Amino acid sequence: MAEWKKIGALENFKDDSKWEVIINKRRIALFLYKKKYYAIKNSCLHQGYPLTEGSCSDNMIECPLHGWVYDFTTGKCLSLNNRSTATFKVRVKNNNLEIKI
Repeated sequence: MAEWKKIGALENFKDDSKWEVIINKRRIALFLYKKKYYAIKNSCLHQGYPLTEGSCSDNMIECPLHGWVYDFTTGKCLSLNNRSTATFKVRVKNNNLEIKI
């Protein structure tokens, strides 16, 4: 059953647009886009390369290894039809970020 886990203090996630966080030994890519936080599995579907090492443009992240592109708001892989990566809900609670895992 999924439960909310603390990521960290909100103040630690304001000076950038992407971070890697590890929750329950899972590598999660965390993004800040238009004042809202999004989280997806930090692993490209192609060869598992960390997506947080790629470049962001608007709501998209590009894997630096082979260029696969993902919409991090939905998890959809824009390089392939009908493929998606795992997404996670993120919320702000008591000045902390939390993720539902």
